[in-house]
Amino acid sequence: MVPVQEQCVDFTGIVEETRKVDIDGEKVTDPDDINAKVAAGDKDAKDAKAEPVKGALAFGEEVDIYELRNSGFLLQYFAVGVIYGGLPATIYGFFLGYLNVPGYVYATASVVTTMPWSFKVLFGLLNDCLPIRGYRRKPYMVLGWSLCFATLVILAMKPLPEPYYCRSPDGGLDEDRVCNAEAQWAGGSFAMLMCLAALGYVIADVAADGLMVEFAQREPEEKRGTIQTTIYLVRSLGCIASVALVGVGMNGKEYNGDFNFTLSFSQIMMIFSLPAGAMIPVSWFLVKDAPIQQGERKSLRLYASQAWQLITKKAIFMVVMFNFWEALLGRISTTAGGLVKSQWAGVKNFQNQLFTLVSLLVLAYSLHQVKKRFLNYSWRKMLLLTGIILNVMDGTLALLTTYDVVRNQYFYLGETVLDEIPAAANFVVGTFIIVEMADQGNEGLTYGLLTTVSNLGSPFSRAISNQIFGLFEPNLSDSKNYKEDTMEFRNTVALSFMVSYAFSFVTFGLLFLLPRQKAEAQRRKREWSQHPAYGYITVCLVTFALCYSLVVNFMTMIPETACLEIVGGSGC
Repeated sequence: MVPVQEQCVDFTGIVEETRKVDIDGEKVTDPDDINAKVAAGDKDAKDAKAEPVKGALAFGEEVDIYELRNSGFLLQYFAVGVIYGGLPATIYGFFLGYLNVPGYVYATASVVTTMPWSFKVLFGLLNDCLPIRGYRRKPYMVLGWSLCFATLVILAMKPLPEPYYCRSPDGGLDEDRVCNAEAQWAGGSFAMLMCLAALGYVIADVAADGLMVEFAQREPEEKRGTIQTTIYLVRSLGCIASVALVGVGMNGKEYNGDFNFTLSFSQIMMIFSLPAGAMIPVSWFLVKDAPIQQGERKSLRLYASQAWQLITKKAIFMVVMFNFWEALLGRISTTAGGLVKSQWAGVKNFQNQLFTLVSLLVLAYSLHQVKKRFLNYSWRKMLLLTGIILNVMDGTLALLTTYDVVRNQYFYLGETVLDEIPAAANFVVGTFIIVEMADQGNEGLTYGLLTTVSNLGSPFSRAISNQIFGLFEPNLSDSKNYKEDTMEFRNTVALSFMVSYAFSFVTFGLLFLLPRQKAEAQRRKREWSQHPAYGYITVCLVTFALCYSLVVNFMTMIPETACLEIVGGSGC
């Protein structure tokens, strides 16, 4: 890539900057060199030379993500969707059914398998700052998918322990007889390996996200947001495929299912390894990632300086505060959820995956509607309305089940579907804001920082949830209490749900931290000040949350420490 001149930037509703940037966001210094490349027929140079379309945030032609040479870009998100949806889908049947782990361990296992998302900022830094063999994106895709593939193969070959309950003559489990009491503490090693597999696909996903931000910034204002919603529609399709596989294939009686036949957990892991392995060559040959030239590599010192400049901006700081506190408070949830589902609502694995599948279709439809109708709707109002509707309806379903007014798996699983409506709003609004806030050349860092802060909320809130709800008596994580089903215990479960919803409603008071729409986001970025205090607060908050959540959640996965009260256990 050839250098051209950089001059000042002036946003006035649309981009009127004179800065020239090439296909990968690198600054270049000599326009004549680009002209020479254009004359030689270099398509990437033509893209870099192109003027920005009206309202775009970056120079260069609008990117056609459906073009053959970009097909690997969309396939990244489909493959991520397969693993991202598939790994958590196995947890209900394997951890609660086969291993019969305590409720708080089940809840934590779901979080641990997605914990690598908390490291997106680190992977974004590596993408932007440490190219491999001259490329910033696709080598990390190859490395990430290689790690994911290898770990899934190890999971597939790892011997399974005998189930917690004794096997019955019909091939199911006899819940009146315990044959392997140690099974309830055997889930930790499986969760750790699933976490490592997730680490691999997250590395690949972050590299793809860096390209996504670059491509999205070339869209005109009235269309900006189309690429984000498209790639997450594709990711949702991957999730749908893997959830359908688990729902049908892993629905034997030993996995809390109904079928007389089943694929084992090990076989499911081997199937998941196939798309991960296929993405290794796809990432290298079908991803458009123009190489950087000698002398264009950024130094770590310069990058650290740019990162500090980013997190000291008030506009970024306000979004960081919203992402962190909304994710933390909004995701505090009772540890009773899994056992209410399995013991009281009687949800079987097939129905659980079926409704997960329906919820993904609802998510895909919601994303489509946002793309079609709500690109310019107030982000604050979107989050407020969907959040209130969800909590009211979700609370109604939970309480009717708790007090045995209606205990039906199909009725209870309506919650799974409802959850996806605000999830779609949160997800899309988050990516819209990131695109507006990202600086060229630091796309991976900006995307990584803001999504890392949000993703940190899940493991941090899970750790706090385990501690809060571990104080409730009778114990919310003991399946025996659900079988006894006393009125005292019902009241305890109901109170735990009410505490969860109270935290969720508190988050609505944080909406003022967000810009209302794209124009306000650009105005904040342009006009708001910088101060070192914003950076210090961000660094301290993220560091503490990351360390705390890692320690507490991984202690929950280790048999020797899973019983400690600090992680939600009843004491060792």
